[in-house]
Amino acid sequence: ALPGIQPPLTRADLFKLAESEEVESRLVTRRGRGADEVWSLERGPLARRRLPALKQPDWTVLVQGLDLHLPSAQGMLTPFRFIPQARLDDLMISWAAEGGGVGPHFDSYDVFLIQGLGRRRWRVGALCDADSPLIAHDDLRLLAEFDAVEDYVLEPGDILYLPTRFAHDG
Repeated sequence: ALPGIQPPLTRADLFKLAESEEVESRLVTRRGRGADEVWSLERGPLARRRLPALKQPDWTVLVQGLDLHLPSAQGMLTPFRFIPQARLDDLMISWAAEGGGVGPHFDSYDVFLIQGLGRRRWRVGALCDADSPLIAHDDLRLLAEFDAVEDYVLEPGDILYLPTRFAHDG
């Protein structure tokens, strides 16, 4: 969909932005797999020394509202203005180490996953609602049960659209 896409900022710039008190940022980490899986969330600002080593697996840094903090990123939302504003949130950018992600979840707004650099596997599940069981966690709203019905590997420039409330895990 977006051949030749260039991310709006470098990994180093993303990490620097995550250090700012004016920016909403998160560090999501996972330990273990399956029944032993444990997720944690740390809210920013995130000093670079707080982030795991780049080669350590199973962690992700997310920055919300990139369109508010980086004027050059505002144009990335323009192609999606056909969606009612109430169903759009903002431009979030993430960087994940090998195996990193935020866990199986669903959002209450339309999601357009745009792959910048690298590759990412996305699994899509069923439509969820307020009755969908969640794991017990103070900070994360992760699905207790997730069965993928679709599986995609996104390459640079690919876009995957997820209507509101569809379960997904990347």
